[in-house]
Amino acid sequence: MKKYILTTMLFFIGMTAFAQNPEYSGRPYLWQDKKLSDLERIEAQFDTKSKALGYGGVDILYTVFTDKSDIRFAKDKLPTFVIKVDKGIDPAEAYVILKATVKKKKRSFLVGSYAMGGKAKDTGEPKIKAVYKKLKDGIYEVKLPNDTSTGEYAFVPNSTEGMSMGNKIKITCFGID
Repeated sequence: MKKYILTTMLFFIGMTAFAQNPEYSGRPYLWQDKKLSDLERIEAQFDTKSKALGYGGVDILYTVFTDKSDIRFAKDKLPTFVIKVDKGIDPAEAYVILKATVKKKKRSFLVGSYAMGGKAKDTGEPKIKAVYKKLKDGIYEVKLPNDTSTGEYAFVPNSTEGMSMGNKIKITCFGID
């Protein structure tokens, strides 16, 4: 009987540890002090960048026309995020966290790269391997790896929707100092 009561108590403690639900599906939130807070949501424009007049290939990226996010975190105190996704969606496959290249007061997030003949090239480095942990159905905790370096970052939808010249999508940005 004691074992049953203890198990039941632990179950309810676990369920109430995260009682707040994110309002929007697909939008990451900051999880701090048992509260959800908004992060920077900004329009990013789809763009391509040719290398060596196209002979060096083409980079595909999203560009934000400011050089720094207003949402900042210390490198020694990395944030925890929460994201809500629709049933049957793996958040690790639906969203990618990318590190920006900052030049000329713009943040550019590399999402793909192709060689001259159209072959895909590995872009590996700007992608962050976050850890996703299920909190409850459709709601996941997202933690950055401890070796995350300083810089500008964004949660970017991992889809081809909106990928044509000049189109814009909303991405969620933050910075690590």
